[in-house]
Amino acid sequence: MKFYEITYMIEDEQQEWLLALAKCYEKVNGWNEKEILQLAVTTTSEDDIEIKLQFLESEIVKLEKDWQD
Repeated sequence: MKFYEITYMIEDEQQEWLLALAKCYEKVNGWNEKEILQLAVTTTSEDDIEIKLQFLESEIVKLEKDWQD
């Protein structure tokens, strides 16, 4: 298994929510924003990864076609 670092951009309202959650998590188990977001992404992304790979597969077909032209 390989690990990748991925950047997520969240809206201001989501950032406020994340900060509030981080305060709660920090009290319970010391986790910060990055750690709790990592948990959420890892836990909920299994099907999402499949969708992203399908997207990348379709994009490379387009890019290869443009590159050959």
